[in-house]
Amino acid sequence: MLLSILLLAGVSAVVTHTKWPYRAPCAALCLWLAGCVAALTGLLTASYAMVVHFEEIARHQILLLPVDLTAVLVAWGFAGRVLSAYVRIHRKGRKRRQRHLHLLTLFGKSVHDLQAVILPSRQPLAYSVPGPDGGHAVISDRVLAEFTREEVDSVLAHEKAHLRQRHHLLTEFSDAWCAALSKRSFAVRFAERFHGLIEMRADCAASVRCGRRATASALARMAYDKSPDTDADFGCPVAARRRHLLTNDRCCTSLTASTVFCVACAVAVAPAALTAAGVLAALCAWMCH
Repeated sequence: MLLSILLLAGVSAVVTHTKWPYRAPCAALCLWLAGCVAALTGLLTASYAMVVHFEEIARHQILLLPVDLTAVLVAWGFAGRVLSAYVRIHRKGRKRRQRHLHLLTLFGKSVHDLQAVILPSRQPLAYSVPGPDGGHAVISDRVLAEFTREEVDSVLAHEKAHLRQRHHLLTEFSDAWCAALSKRSFAVRFAERFHGLIEMRADCAASVRCGRRATASALARMAYDKSPDTDADFGCPVAARRRHLLTNDRCCTSLTASTVFCVACAVAVAPAALTAAGVLAALCAWMCH
């Protein structure tokens, strides 16, 4: 149980406060999700042991029993807060998307060739609205008028990646996790980092379909960033996204990403592996006696 809590807390802190996630966004997302899986596995295992073997634990670890019981109850309370916040955020998001889809039917124009909805606007806009039949990718008519065809395709590929990979569910879960935290400054910083990594994941999908230079160019124009220097303002998510696109032929193929993927696998299976080792040890002891 303690290991699972430490894994999730450590993974969240690493993803939030370090810079390497901008070099391996997919790996960073996998690492945090692996930490969540490990925490849930540890909580379920500890709860099962507490219920099924309560008498044995009370007989042999009477001094640690209040600590263990308190830890399990606090963990379930936090999990309940996350679940409650997720249900609330998901319901609000679904109602907001339904209203927006209704507005799109009134003011938008569906273009079959682009598989997108065109909105009249003076600004270059692009976003996705999840919904029935896979949702809708939405762009403004100014994007069609001013961007090249490759840039338009990359913008649409980015938004369709959000829809296809259900990124709104991930962002809702991360927002629910942040809402359950008591330290608001950390929660805000984590939410900003997580949303940035989700955008970079969609950038990777767009670069695979349309090329990394077209995707970086479209991103710069959408963000009103005309600077050719990708090192400028590296703390800005847009600059980090452009740098990642222009310096990597393929997304998350670096040594850093490979190492993080391996660490994510280890984090995800660590509680289950320790539980299996304990069961095997107990089985061997029983067979020997």
